[in-house]
Amino acid sequence: MLVETAYGRRRLYRPGDPQHPQRRGRMFPDRRDVPSQYAELIDWYERTNSRAVPGKAPDPLLALRGSGRELWADEHADAYVNRLREGWA
Repeated sequence: MLVETAYGRRRLYRPGDPQHPQRRGRMFPDRRDVPSQYAELIDWYERTNSRAVPGKAPDPLLALRGSGRELWADEHADAYVNRLREGWA
């Protein structure tokens, strides 16, 4: 998996990089699924890129996913916003 670090710049994913909270899966192929001539690449990845990114916190916006859902659980989101705006002058 590639991660975009800046516009037009990508690198291999490392544990600790931001990702969608529901993402499940492997970060690199299973050694048994790769032809033996490429096994050295998996070894290289494990040695150099599988270290966690130091000091990297989870994405704060992704962490907010689902928060506040109890506020409008029984009403449509547009109706909730319109009700909040009723008192505005």
